[in-house]
Amino acid sequence: MHIFLRAAPANESAPARLDLPMACALLLLTLGATEAPLELKALLREVSARSPRVLVQRAELDAARAKVAAAGAWEDALGSVMVEELPLRKGAEELMPMVTYRLSQPLNLFGRRKWAKEAAGASASASEASLRRAEWDARAQAVSAFYELWMSREMQSILERQLATLERMRDSAKGRYAAGLGMAHHELLRAEAELASMRAERDSLLAERPAVESMLNVLRGRPSEEAVGAPRLPPRSPLPELEAVLESSSRRPELRAMRAVLQEAKAKVQLARRMVLPMPMVSAFYEQRLGMAPDSFGGELMVTLPLWWFDRQANELAMAEAMAHRAERDVEAMAAMTQAELRMAFGRARASELALEALERFALVRIRETVASSEAEYLSGGGEFLRLLESVQALQQLEGRRLEAVARREVTRFELERLLGGLEADG
Repeated sequence: MHIFLRAAPANESAPARLDLPMACALLLLTLGATEAPLELKALLREVSARSPRVLVQRAELDAARAKVAAAGAWEDALGSVMVEELPLRKGAEELMPMVTYRLSQPLNLFGRRKWAKEAAGASASASEASLRRAEWDARAQAVSAFYELWMSREMQSILERQLATLERMRDSAKGRYAAGLGMAHHELLRAEAELASMRAERDSLLAERPAVESMLNVLRGRPSEEAVGAPRLPPRSPLPELEAVLESSSRRPELRAMRAVLQEAKAKVQLARRMVLPMPMVSAFYEQRLGMAPDSFGGELMVTLPLWWFDRQANELAMAEAMAHRAERDVEAMAAMTQAELRMAFGRARASELALEALERFALVRIRETVASSEAEYLSGGGEFLRLLESVQALQQLEGRRLEAVARREVTRFELERLLGGLEADG
């Protein structure tokens, strides 16, 4: 951006003058309107806080926590009022009607309340693990979209540089054609064809970009049409050691969720065993005599008789024990799969790192030197057009492979964090 300042002569009209304070204000406004870069850490914080999928899972966790307080709650007391000994007709002996007020309360004894709360608490723990998984799945999706957007912008820059090279080649071929050189006509046509193809590739990148930006906005809970800044890559961090990754496998959210399900199943087994025992109920009553006799009060203890335990309670216990056994097998299977998936993710990340190192340290250095040498030779009147064109195309392919390697290296490295629900120590 350029701002030109000049002092107006005395006889020149004032509107043509731009003084220094106005220029400074214009500069500040322009800088304020500059699109802020898209930082990966800030993006992931937004996704964890406002992703629609995370918000749904967070609401489910709130519901699971609310069930803990309600689990094993005391059953409602039962109140009754009974009127008896009302005479149908007057007789020799006058009956004395009586009103009985009764209050009964079932008792959740023998650990029923405790194990019901244990089961509900384990279910809430499983929901917490599911929330962590939802957060990291949304983060992984955002990382993939972030690097896709970065690749699109970087590839556009590469294409712009290649287009500039092809335009210089076309202009040189046009000059040769005007000079009447033999193959210049074919070189000019080939250059024009390559320019058209590369422009079409650039335009396709531009057409795909709004969809990626819209996805990023949705993941971070913003309007889909909001402008997204240019992605700025974070510093590269080294891969962790495989042994350290495998030692952290027990922190995987799915494993935590399955352990919580196992804990819930074991609590339900204990609860089912206690349902075989009788359910006691206590009652207190007050009898109000409507005649000359005195009022009275009393109490009552009742228990349920599980005569048909083999038909209901025994089957419920067997079902709870089977569910606990299944949960144990799920935990064992997930632990084994976690180890295998971590090894695969680490292998992919390591392979991407090696490919990226080979491209940046050797292949790209050599091909850039080849392009520069071939272009200088061709533009100076010597050299072969096809040799330069092949070098330009090879450079474009290698630049594209480098972008893919960078994105694949970072995405596969993040996959390790996604599988474990974060490589950092839990706070």
